[in-house]
Amino acid sequence: MGQYDWLFYKFPKVETRSGGMLPPVEAYFRGASCIPGSQIYAPYRAYMKAGVIDPEPHFHRDEEYLAFVGHDLRDAFESFDAVIEIYMGENIDDMEKIVIDKPAMIRIPQFFWHGPIEIKKLGRPLFFQPVLFNGRYYAIRRRHDKNGREYYDTVCEGITPCRLDNSKLCGFCGKCLYGQE
Repeated sequence: MGQYDWLFYKFPKVETRSGGMLPPVEAYFRGASCIPGSQIYAPYRAYMKAGVIDPEPHFHRDEEYLAFVGHDLRDAFESFDAVIEIYMGENIDDMEKIVIDKPAMIRIPQFFWHGPIEIKKLGRPLFFQPVLFNGRYYAIRRRHDKNGREYYDTVCEGITPCRLDNSKLCGFCGKCLYGQE
């Protein structure tokens, strides 16, 4: 054991339950839950068959990057055999559909809506890595109550979901979602 052991994370095998969309066992780096104090959340996924990665539009207060490459990293270009659709935009009601058919890295700015993300065609395994500049994964999604009133709720890994009202303040942490504390 060395003095810097607290800066290392040894990947345990994590079982997946995806109906064959993912391998049966994978390794993930889930930010601060793996290395306390981490300010990045960077899991990776190896998709084995087509399907939905994320079914709903959402945004984050932090910047995110989405990498799509062929799973054989010796040649991420030749091993790429997929068609992915992602919707994104500054406004949830005016998002653009983007079709990815070659390796790509997508920058998702703060507060930028994105999703759904779907693998429409997959001929060979696909390496997908979302990198969120926060030590914990969370997604802020728009909802409507039974009276049609708009609100937002947040799903945050390891924390009970919070509900956001029209004041745009997070019900869990009390911070303004638009960066104006």
